[in-house]
Amino acid sequence: MKNSARIFITLSIFLILGAAIMGCSSSSGSNAVNNTSANTPSATVTTTATGPQFIAGDIVSSSSSSSTGWLVISYDSAKDSYTRAFIYKNTDGTWGYRISSSTETAARNVMEKVYKVKITHVTVSSIPTSAPTVVTATVTTKTATVAKTTATTTVTTTTAGKPSFKSMIPDEGNAGSSVSITDLVGNNFQSGATVQLTHSGSTSINATSVVRVSASHMTCTFAIPSNAVAGAWNIVITNPDGQTATYSSYFTVHGSTSSVTTTTTTSASSGSIVITSVTPTSVTGSNYGWTGRLTIDTSTTLQQGLTVTLTNSAGTIITVENPQLNSNTEIYPLFTSVPKGIWTVKVTNPDGSSGVYSGGFVVN
Repeated sequence: MKNSARIFITLSIFLILGAAIMGCSSSSGSNAVNNTSANTPSATVTTTATGPQFIAGDIVSSSSSSSTGWLVISYDSAKDSYTRAFIYKNTDGTWGYRISSSTETAARNVMEKVYKVKITHVTVSSIPTSAPTVVTATVTTKTATVAKTTATTTVTTTTAGKPSFKSMIPDEGNAGSSVSITDLVGNNFQSGATVQLTHSGSTSINATSVVRVSASHMTCTFAIPSNAVAGAWNIVITNPDGQTATYSSYFTVHGSTSSVTTTTTTSASSGSIVITSVTPTSVTGSNYGWTGRLTIDTSTTLQQGLTVTLTNSAGTIITVENPQLNSNTEIYPLFTSVPKGIWTVKVTNPDGSSGVYSGGFVVN
């Protein structure tokens, strides 16, 4: 009996030791797993810098429904800027055509902030620099057929749509000056249409050199008399068939300034921005045009984000957006490839206030 008791006690001790050893092994394995998990390296996130959003051939606009936009000609990574050209939609809704070969430079941050809608992509060389030939469609509104025993008579009448007005560039001018309208936008313009400025109690100002570019675009010139009433004037467009469109209080006539013309005399406008000087007043350009900076001084406080525009009598427009400000009354815009000729300088603040310096810069 004593031997049996000893054997039982010995076996019990071995069982207890075995259970203890298994528990330690399990705990050690769990710690090893936990340590392995804790030492696993975390993932590295790499941020890639954002490049230019547009490439050559992209057509962009501030709205997908716009009938005009900007054609991206190229991107300059050194200057972080785009070269662009103004482009119009064809009458069939396709893009498009340019009315001239002029281009301009726009900073990438400004371009991508203002013109966020990429409308389509084209080959730059495929876009013509003149408006396509437009064939005016005849709309048949009523056809009446009279049946007789021996003959059939068909009577056809036609009508055309009534003209409408949307916008005009520029939309202001000085009394005593000649203003070239580079783009009058609307619909249903017919060849031979007339354009007028009207004001209550004043003689109408009839536009000269009216050119129908397409059914939705025209150009013309207003010779504003020196005694014209200052203020807002109406735009009146009349087609040869007698149908007319009137847009009230759109074009602003500023009071007459001394010796104002658009071809030979340099003078500042009396707009809300008063330009006191443009330096240099005259430069010599190459066959590729003049490239350089102008210094424009004003007696009016300027705003960040303004634009400076050069316009000549042929309707060419060159714009510098958000140019450098040396002070709150002095601008330092950089222009590239300005053709020879006499240029009118215009400064426009983001709040819409503007000033014009007629014939203020000449490239010989």
